[in-house]
Amino acid sequence: MKRVLLFLILFVISKVYGQNEFAVSSFYTDIKKLIADAQTGFVTYKGAHQKSEFEELSAEYKVKLMLPLADSGKIVVPVTGNPYAIFYFQPDKVRLKVDQRAVNLRDALLTAFDQPLYARSETLIVNNHPLTNTYYFTGPDETRTSRATFRISIYYNVDRYYLSFEIRGKRS
Repeated sequence: MKRVLLFLILFVISKVYGQNEFAVSSFYTDIKKLIADAQTGFVTYKGAHQKSEFEELSAEYKVKLMLPLADSGKIVVPVTGNPYAIFYFQPDKVRLKVDQRAVNLRDALLTAFDQPLYARSETLIVNNHPLTNTYYFTGPDETRTSRATFRISIYYNVDRYYLSFEIRGKRS
């Protein structure tokens, strides 16, 4: 009986961690809205101005449409370059869990975007911890990170690994 119960518990746990929490229609709908708004410079979902850490380099705004499962987010309009929306997700002490959430986010993004995306990843070691950036391009030959349509980052800060997601826009 104990073996059957143990097997059942392991089966349930594997199913819970095996599901893609981003694969829901609300995520697909909201990300499509944000992608469309990014093409116009985030005029629809740019909220109230908020204080930026580096006022001389960029202006930051609250985002009116938060992605499902995101803890926080903002729209950043740099002095030079294109604006972007950035969303932050729940951190974890285990890097593997954050990596799996990033894979799930990528899979949901590919489904929602409905066009081929080409990825380029780079990992750097910062203070003995990995910082991974994965850039997604619409063209197979693009290599400039500033031309990426999306970016998913995994980084370490104060005993936790964090996941962030950027939707890059265009100047209005």
